[in-house]
Amino acid sequence: MPSPSSSSAQTRICVFCGSSPGASPSHLAAARHLAEYMHKHSIHLVYGGGTTGVMGEIARTVVRLGGKDRVTGVIPESLLGRERPGVEDVEGKGKEREKKLPRNWARRMGWVGGGKADQDTDKAKLLLDEEYGQVLIVPDLQARKKKMIELIRDGGPGSGFVALSGGIGTMDELFEVLSWKQMGVHARGVCVVNVDGFWDGVVGWVGKAVGEGFVRKGRPILGNVEKAEEVVGWLRGYDEERVKGRERKVEIVKTGDDHCVHLNGIELKAPDVVDNVLVPDIRASVKLLQEFSDKPS
Repeated sequence: MPSPSSSSAQTRICVFCGSSPGASPSHLAAARHLAEYMHKHSIHLVYGGGTTGVMGEIARTVVRLGGKDRVTGVIPESLLGRERPGVEDVEGKGKEREKKLPRNWARRMGWVGGGKADQDTDKAKLLLDEEYGQVLIVPDLQARKKKMIELIRDGGPGSGFVALSGGIGTMDELFEVLSWKQMGVHARGVCVVNVDGFWDGVVGWVGKAVGEGFVRKGRPILGNVEKAEEVVGWLRGYDEERVKGRERKVEIVKTGDDHCVHLNGIELKAPDVVDNVLVPDIRASVKLLQEFSDKPS
């Protein structure tokens, strides 16, 4: 089986959004439009697993257009009653049924790559819903966010995160992936669909934080698109630039009695972060440079 991060891996978009429909019909319309463009480009939906509001709208539309295998919801067990009304347990009631999963099922599906975290995932429960797709039931909110990030991190080209309209929970998930991105846990694109200016305040705050030096300058840490149909192109463009940025020539150059690191012919005074992630080949070069510096002259 190819690595989940290879070019043959499935392209996935994780959508954060509200379990309420919002006051304006434009919020649900944006969810439907995004679902249609994801279907058009054969993109798998990862979302919060709910059946109400904006969450339910996007999942229902993707399943209607492409089938239940095109959707993976991730929901904490404690939120089943709130975000999936009528589901009090997962013992096969109604149209939802629990599937008995084989050992290491998550790795076999290409969702994870092995290790203790994957063993924990293998213990999760999986619901199969004809209307909303497959749903992973995880222990808590943190496990939900962790699994969402893993699925997108290991997805194919153009995978990334999108925030539609939502409330505090949506904001929490958005800033979690931004924080993990800045720490180097993933390097995928993150953007908002700014329906009727819904995200103007957040986009303005991020710009202010960058200008004041609290967020690193460089490639945009948060993208801002006005229409759902722009999401796929924006994430693909971001990913292409990210991959292109990996094509770096790092050299140790001797200048007199000293040595320095050059990246694509440019001397790096204090090499630390590229694309918000410490690049492995630069890290190795810096270590080599330190070894040179430690040698007696």
